[in-house]
Amino acid sequence: MSRTPYSLITSDSREVKPGALFVAVQGGSRDGHDFIDEVIGKGAAAIIGERDLGRTLSIPYTRVADSRLALAEEASKFYGNPSHSMKIAGVTGTSGKTTVTYILESILLAEKESRVGVVGTVNFRTTGPQNTTILPSTHTTPGPVELQKLLARMKAEGVTHVVMEVSSHALAQKRVAGIEFDATAFTNLTPEHLDFHRDMDDYFSAKKVLFTDLYESARTAGKNPARVVNIDDAYGRKLAQTLGSTVTTISVSDQATYRGSSLTDSLNGIAGQIVGETGAIQVSSSLMGRFNVSNILTAVGLAKGLGVSDDTIARGIARLTGVPGRLERVPNSKGLHVFVDYAHKPDALQKVLNVFQAFRDSHRLITVFGCGGDRDRTKRPVMGRIAQTLSDVVIVTSDNPRTEDPASIIREITQGMDGQGLSGTRHSIQHIQPDRRKAIFDAVAQARPGDLILIAGKGHEDYQIIGTHKYPFDDRKIALEALSPAH
Repeated sequence: MSRTPYSLITSDSREVKPGALFVAVQGGSRDGHDFIDEVIGKGAAAIIGERDLGRTLSIPYTRVADSRLALAEEASKFYGNPSHSMKIAGVTGTSGKTTVTYILESILLAEKESRVGVVGTVNFRTTGPQNTTILPSTHTTPGPVELQKLLARMKAEGVTHVVMEVSSHALAQKRVAGIEFDATAFTNLTPEHLDFHRDMDDYFSAKKVLFTDLYESARTAGKNPARVVNIDDAYGRKLAQTLGSTVTTISVSDQATYRGSSLTDSLNGIAGQIVGETGAIQVSSSLMGRFNVSNILTAVGLAKGLGVSDDTIARGIARLTGVPGRLERVPNSKGLHVFVDYAHKPDALQKVLNVFQAFRDSHRLITVFGCGGDRDRTKRPVMGRIAQTLSDVVIVTSDNPRTEDPASIIREITQGMDGQGLSGTRHSIQHIQPDRRKAIFDAVAQARPGDLILIAGKGHEDYQIIGTHKYPFDDRKIALEALSPAH
């Protein structure tokens, strides 16, 4: 598989073996340059770094301006530049990335003989007409060496198209440099990861790289990437204005390249027409909510950019029954509408709760949620106020408390809840139950037939992190247990 003279490529000194190329990267807590003597002793064949070492090494040392960029580009070469011979679609944004990748994967699989690779939050997988291979996801977008190795594996398995979630961390750390994208999409931008980015401008700048620097790299390599932007989002409009006439825009209602003004959504899903450059596409989807209309439109823009026909797009949208942990319905015989969703930030929680507002006249909405520990604390009271305003009953519980005291997290959430709701909203009832399992059981116990229950925050996750330990915990399984006839 290797196209270079090295036995392996790594930025981790612990992985170095004889014949390795070691790239010295300055990390948050470790500087790879401090391990140069160690890797030479382990038999490294060459080293790339940023520092002027002030001495001559016994093996070749190449000084570069950016070690992270060099690591990504060398990793691509080491694994035979796999992205150059596959169609690559990248999706970035605060929310919606996972759902867009699932929709686009389904569209691409509707084409005969396609084999599709997906790199994302839920898992890494390759799917074709005969079988699916699933690997656990280590990061939304893995490090450059792991990513290129994964792409090479997908190529060897006959994958023709790869759909990737591209995180802001990955863009800021140049993990996807060396990948030639054929289509990219921007979903939206709301406050998140501000423990990593300096501010929203820095966050936006990281996202923009996918549509500027990496776009130009793909153009230089002979590709003509499609760039799809959601102009219903303020940052999306800003990005579209920056990119100019070469951008493909999507909008639920405004004038755009692809718009869904005639789409309707209900508890049964989304149906209607997407109006585009080549006419109307009749679509039917089991996904729910206005934000999923945007996700469908984004996937359509990407699919058109990849040359997929309207008929195939319609079939692909219809064949997707759901996305793990994204408004995932929990079946039951109690007459309840129970959903599990990954919403763990204010914008996402508000969007999911808004889906159910039209049904609150005849049914109550019970929301179970918490906030993760060791993460952005400013969003906690904001999410408390959103849940209070848009729900009839709120049960505040633990998410992944990690090393924080669950009671302290809950107190910060409830600081945003005054017990009265906002002006013009009806009063909501709040309960506190730190034990997430008991909180889910409490929600089901007090629900009446027809009521809606949203269990938010963890979605597809099958664990709960308490302290530094990871324990088995799946909201969907707990909800099924609570909904069983025995309870």
